[in-house]
Formats: sequence, C-alpha cells, structure tokens
Amino acid sequence: MNTIRELLAANIKVRRSELGLTQEKLSELVEISYQMIHDIEGCRTWVSDKTLQRLSVALEVDIYELFCPLPISNTGDTKNEFYPHLVEQLHKTMKSDIDHRLDEFFGKLKNVQTHEKLREKTAPGTS
Repeated sequence: MNTIRELLAANIKVRRSELGLTQEKLSELVEISYQMIHDIEGCRTWVSDKTLQRLSVALEVDIYELFCPLPISNTGDTKNEFYPHLVEQLHKTMKSDIDHRLDEFFGKLKNVQTHEKLREKTAPGTS
C-alpha cells in the first residue's frame, strides 16, 4: 500500500507530465523552487497547505485528487470511490503522529516527575 506521501508524489508527477510541464515550469507556477518540486516528487519532503493549494491550481485538479490512489486523470467518480481510502490513510498517519507525540510528552512528564521526587528528597528539612 502506498503512503500518502508516495500517492502525492506520484500524482503530481503524472499530472505534471499530462499537462506537458517540466519541474521548472511547475515550480514557477507554484512559486516554489525547482528543488522543492524535485524533492516532493522524490518523496523527500512534505508540503504546506498553501503549497498544496497552489499545486492543485497549477495542475488543474482539486486537492483531494492529489491523494487518490489512481491517476488523477481518471474520469470516474473519484471522490466518492476513494474518499474512504483517503480518510483511512490520513487517520493512520495522524494516529501514528499523535501516538509519537504522546509518547514524547509522557516520557518528558515522567522525567519531570522523577526530577521533582529527587528534589524533594534532597531538599533541606526533609528526612
């Protein structure tokens, strides 16, 4: 199964080719560097919401189409057919990110609590 980043990269590349755009021309239309387009298509970087919006305009597609598992030039009912899959992929990605951030938070909280307990034990006036 493709990751969201892989779907986005592949769809940008396919749609860019369909429109006859080079990476350089797309970068001009989106107002980002050629290197950024190169990195997005190579799955080496992620994009901001503003860049996604500009990419969708330059590539003449709705934003959701950039995340569909089939080529975005498909003329079927792409939104209704792939929306559940996209939601599932986004949910997995968000859950993973949230889980990671919660693990970091609770790890730091545990360190703070341990540090406070040590401070209480070594504070003057305690036995």
